Amino acid sequence: MGGQLLTVVLQFVTRTVFIHTLGRAYLGIGGLFNNIVSMLSLAEFGVGSAIIFKLYEPIASNDHTRIRSLMEFYKNVYRFIGIIVGVLGLALIPFLPWIIDDYERLADLKINAVFLYCLYLIKSVSSYLFFAYKSSLIRAHQKEYILNLVNYVLVIIMTILQIISLYLVKSFILFIVFALAEVIAENMIGAILANRYYPYLKEKNIQKIEQSEFRGIVKDCSALFLYRMNGVVLKATDNIIIAKFLGIDAVALYSNYVIFYSTINTLFAKIYNSVSHSLGNLHTTHDNQREYRVFKSVNLITAILGGTAGVGLFVVADEFVSTWVGADWTLQQPFALLLGLEVYTLAIRQEFSKYRATMGLFQQAKYRPVASMIINIIVSALLVNKLGIAGVLIGTIAADWLTVAWYDPIITHKFGFNNSSLIPGYFRRLFMYTAEVAVIGAVDWLICRNFAAGYGWLSVVIHALICLVTVPSVLVLCSLRSEEGQYIWKLFLKQVKGIKKKLLH
Repeated sequence: MGGQLLTVVLQFVTRTVFIHTLGRAYLGIGGLFNNIVSMLSLAEFGVGSAIIFKLYEPIASNDHTRIRSLMEFYKNVYRFIGIIVGVLGLALIPFLPWIIDDYERLADLKINAVFLYCLYLIKSVSSYLFFAYKSSLIRAHQKEYILNLVNYVLVIIMTILQIISLYLVKSFILFIVFALAEVIAENMIGAILANRYYPYLKEKNIQKIEQSEFRGIVKDCSALFLYRMNGVVLKATDNIIIAKFLGIDAVALYSNYVIFYSTINTLFAKIYNSVSHSLGNLHTTHDNQREYRVFKSVNLITAILGGTAGVGLFVVADEFVSTWVGADWTLQQPFALLLGLEVYTLAIRQEFSKYRATMGLFQQAKYRPVASMIINIIVSALLVNKLGIAGVLIGTIAADWLTVAWYDPIITHKFGFNNSSLIPGYFRRLFMYTAEVAVIGAVDWLICRNFAAGYGWLSVVIHALICLVTVPSVLVLCSLRSEEGQYIWKLFLKQVKGIKKKLLH
């Protein structure tokens, strides 16, 4: 959490310097190219998730031979994926003038769009090379915190170098080169650590994976590809649709808010990744009662995380952006409200994504993502001209609530917990949590509009703290009679007791 907070602060500092040195056009085109290469990452086909799931069993049984076989297969697949991403990326170059509505304007601003796009493409391709696959073994061993520490150190170094380069030479090219170097360094350090922790990886007697296991991985990947495509399309198409219909400047405005979404998404991912491997090991015990007790506690934690982030964005986002870079860069309500709802939904999506992966539920809902993608693209395209950027967000939210929010829980209960009778109880909890978050958000918004308003950063901090305290407090208090509420409350008291003990000694 500390590393993530420091990273967030540095990101905002970098973006501030970026806006003042390079301006909206570079900011917009950077956001657009990031989304395009994210679309290309679909070529990964979900291999990473499938391999990590396959690693749980041999790790538990200490089967080094099978682990080496899976890792060798993973290496070969990732190298092939890197080549595919590079070829597909180069094939998109002739279509850039069609994707960017005001492409000719970039030439007038002396922006070489093709060269910049190629830098982003190289950054994406490098994420599949330089031994990136080895980090998955560290994650499967529930040691992702080590990789997080490496990431934080490298991001801090890279960010400082980017800020210095922006001030001294105002070079966007150098800005991207530092980001590329960070990706390569992170992959190589992860590989070195994996070799150190698991020296058996360097042994030469590597057996090919059995045909039956290969077919199983391919089958799982076909389903995971659709899930991955859905996750990418939900956000990556936003900037593309905005650039096509509203132009690069609109992408720049949107990107100032997307940084909130990206930061929260990264934070959620780190939290859920940290517990997902424990959940995977718990699932192998086949203790359904204990597993479901943990699941209900995760439901409450998800509501707390998503609710706090969502309400915080709804209440504080506009005020933050206005204080940070000026009122001209803000997008008026209901944009922040919609972004808050999207982030709340993101927490639910992340939760069930991890449960599906740890339970190996890759086939049971593989066509659900297709419906989600179709809804998102159609609704976004229809509403962007009428409602602007807000219409694009409505498309994403509609896609989630009409598919993920109701279908994934059913699949998880039916095939993961093998108990469909628990489904109504889950939806009662979801409705209760969502209603509580909505009421808290409305009350916080009214309070912050009339209390400590208009004092710049002081107002931002005070209003953010109000949201940070009220949402978790109310949700836990309203759940105290439940088993999961008692569990969270006892965890909180344990942490308070530990802090008191350290302070007294």
